[in-house]
Amino acid sequence: MCGRFILKGSWADIHEMYNLIRPEDRQRNLPARYNIAPTNDILYVTEVNGERRLLEGRWWLVPHWARGLQSRYPMFNARSEEAHTKPAFRDAYKTGRCLIPADGYYEWTTSKADGKKDPHLLHLPDFEPFAFAGLSSYNPRLDLYSCTILTAPAVDEIRMIHSRMPIILKPSVFDSWVSASTSVDAARLLLEEHRDRELISYPVDRAVGNSSASGPDLIKPADTHPKTLF
Repeated sequence: MCGRFILKGSWADIHEMYNLIRPEDRQRNLPARYNIAPTNDILYVTEVNGERRLLEGRWWLVPHWARGLQSRYPMFNARSEEAHTKPAFRDAYKTGRCLIPADGYYEWTTSKADGKKDPHLLHLPDFEPFAFAGLSSYNPRLDLYSCTILTAPAVDEIRMIHSRMPIILKPSVFDSWVSASTSVDAARLLLEEHRDRELISYPVDRAVGNSSASGPDLIKPADTHPKTLF
């Protein structure tokens, strides 16, 4: 799963990575964010009427047919194996596939010493910016844009931290993933083009468990050096 992530790269990084060409998508102010939590507003890239767009929406998908924000189930993640068939996600899978910019994400394990949760930060080498595979929706009743991150069973190297993980797409499939001309079946195959085995992981301070905590100290190693997961 993915319940917290970071986005600290520059606007130039995002503009170049996602091939944004609209004038309104240029030279935005983008402060670093070190502890993005579900229901926060986040940036995502999708296709609207054949045009690549950068939008901002709630990180907790609200289907276009929903009458309110409340949901019995967490909607900030969607299981990639079944999202295309679930009523809450299947329309977004057809017409709202998106890319969610990030530089890393947090996951938790249980400490053997005291039974508390220890956070770990996972990122690509040198904090290379990347994109989660996501689904997005617009709800006209609420005038609300929203999105969710697709997850999959964790690769062997990360299963020691958590059994599931967000899907980090290779740039080579960005265009096909967001394109409305890509069928659902073809889009599902694109999820196999991921970078999940390239991640680095290390423990960080427990302060990140407080969703109001922020700042660059949150991503400093707690007591070990980064370890590449191969």
